Formats: sequence, structure tokens, C-alpha cells
Amino acid sequence: MDLTGWLDFFVEGLATQMDEVKERGQRTIKADVLARKHGLNERQSVALRFLQEHGKMTIQDFEAQCPTANRRTLQRDLKVLAEKRLVAVSGATNRLEYRLL
Repeated sequence: MDLTGWLDFFVEGLATQMDEVKERGQRTIKADVLARKHGLNERQSVALRFLQEHGKMTIQDFEAQCPTANRRTLQRDLKVLAEKRLVAVSGATNRLEYRLL
């Protein structure tokens, strides 16, 4: 019984998963380093991780990530990220989008 084809398939799948885990770990480490360097709070760190994963964020996305926080507090957190030049802001007042710089 020749298992070479199955082993090739299994090893290829494992390699793909390892690459994804490595990439996710690097993003997490980068977010943690940025958070420490800029003295960010936990909510701001959550925003950075979300932005790294999804590429963009709205206030509604941030509210979903931090459901116990007040909307105004979340807006201030995003403003701090923009002031520290970690994110770029685009869009109209009620449709702002935040992206990593």
C-alpha cells in the first residue's frame, strides 16, 4: 500500500496551516510592540489587532469588539490612534473608516 500521495497532501496542508499561524503570531507581536511603544490602552490595542486582521474599521466594528465601552470613549480611542499616526481616517462624519498606516 503506497501512502505517498496521502502523505504529500497531509504535509502540504500542515505547511499551509503553519504559515498561517506564523503570520497571525507576527501580527499579534507587532500590535503588542506598537501598543507598548505608544502607551496604548487595552481598547486601543484591540482596535489595532482588528485593523491588522481586517484592514479597516468603523465605529460600529469597534463597538462590536468592545460592547461594554461607551461609544464616545471608543471614538476618543480611535482619535488617539489617529493623532499618534497609527491609523488614517477617511470618510464623512457619520461614516468614518480607519485604516492602518
